[in-house]
Amino acid sequence: MRVYVTGADGMLGTALRHELAARPETADWPVLGVSLADFDIGDEAAVRDSIADFRPDVVVHTAANAVVDSCERDPGPALRVNVGGTHHVADACRRHGSRLVYISSDYVFDGRAPGPAGYNEDDIPDPVSVYGLSKLAGERIVEAVPDHLVVRTSWLYGGTDPRLDQVLAAAREFLDGGRPRLIDDQFSSPTYLPDLASALVGLLPGALAVRGLLHIANRGRASWYQVGMALAERLGTAHPVPMSMDDAGFVGGRPRDSRLDSTRAAAFVHAMPHWTDALARYCARLAVADRGPVDH
Repeated sequence: MRVYVTGADGMLGTALRHELAARPETADWPVLGVSLADFDIGDEAAVRDSIADFRPDVVVHTAANAVVDSCERDPGPALRVNVGGTHHVADACRRHGSRLVYISSDYVFDGRAPGPAGYNEDDIPDPVSVYGLSKLAGERIVEAVPDHLVVRTSWLYGGTDPRLDQVLAAAREFLDGGRPRLIDDQFSSPTYLPDLASALVGLLPGALAVRGLLHIANRGRASWYQVGMALAERLGTAHPVPMSMDDAGFVGGRPRDSRLDSTRAAAFVHAMPHWTDALARYCARLAVADRGPVDH
């Protein structure tokens, strides 16, 4: 299969390309990853020509402006990337008959009334931020592609940039002797990038995969403070300091509880591990000899 990945230098794009290269059954698949260094995804002609030149069997659209407060302060760039860029990608996939896998977010929900296991695919979205609205708009755009899959996920970690990775930032602060302030009254499904990438690779072939909408996240419900407590225990450091979401100074709205129910996805890929299991594996990959995690 020929696989085209947008946002290829981002957290998920990097993890996905690594997973494709590491699996024997996918290691020889031609993969083209594109990012802002290649072209602006808001440029319709650039997107159209790039996809036409590569002729992908499947496009995994991970590119997004995902900084919630930045989206709220200045919606223009967020709409250009998250809405306009998604429209360009979807249009190119329709033209070339490519399967489109679109990565969406738990932030399409308001977080007020999740079910006992979290939000499922039949629950009605109601975003409380510009970012959430833009991701929901992307979902609607993607529905026009005959062979499409929307994957909602949440609270990703396991990358190399502490500005984007809450767990990495906390780990580095812990290992430097600090006590990070972490929110204790917002909840979701913390999701380890390698686990999500593994599930996504299994969903790429159109003939074997589900179409429509799936929730894929590590199982369980936690706040960032609970994740930080588990991380501190693993690292043998001081505990984090709890902080209310109302005291965090956020600009954009956040759902209070956006845990995702991934039960439906288990019928198509392996059941996602619990977030505590994922965090234990993440901690095993942290190198503490240099007083901090290494890039991986």
